[in-house]
Amino acid sequence: MARWDDQRVISDDDIAAMPDGQRRDLMRRLAAASSSPAPAGPRRFGRDELHLTVLVVAAVLLVPWITYLAATLPDEFVAHNWRLAWVVFDLVLLAMFTATAVLTILRRRLAVLVGFALGVLLVCDAGFDLITTGRAGLWWALASAVVIELPLAALLMIEAYRGLTASYDTLSPGGPPD
Repeated sequence: MARWDDQRVISDDDIAAMPDGQRRDLMRRLAAASSSPAPAGPRRFGRDELHLTVLVVAAVLLVPWITYLAATLPDEFVAHNWRLAWVVFDLVLLAMFTATAVLTILRRRLAVLVGFALGVLLVCDAGFDLITTGRAGLWWALASAVVIELPLAALLMIEAYRGLTASYDTLSPGGPPD
């Protein structure tokens, strides 16, 4: 066994040489140790708390902003660079499709997150199409949303969930959280 800071470190070879019962006991003990609470001590405001605080503040501030927009925005508005906005959005979709495909082919875990983000963008695309289209294009926008965008978004998000839970299963003996 290797030594590190005067503590024994079990190598992969040591684990492979263990009898099955001893290996199972080691896994059980490691799982119990990793799920035990951290020792009590002075609590610091860390990065996780900062991230949570920023999310909560952003959500709280968004409520009056949405109320203001709902009360003040006109029902109709001539948008500048309308064509450019939609072309750039579709270029982002193309980049996300490509990135998801390449990351999947390369078997990178990042494909799960990029695929989920692509699913969210497809839901946004369907929603924007339905909300911004006139009467003449409503059926096309509805058909596109129901037949293409929303099913594809659901597939990407479900696969992302499966990818995340599969990754979690390999890391945690207890399985994914509820």
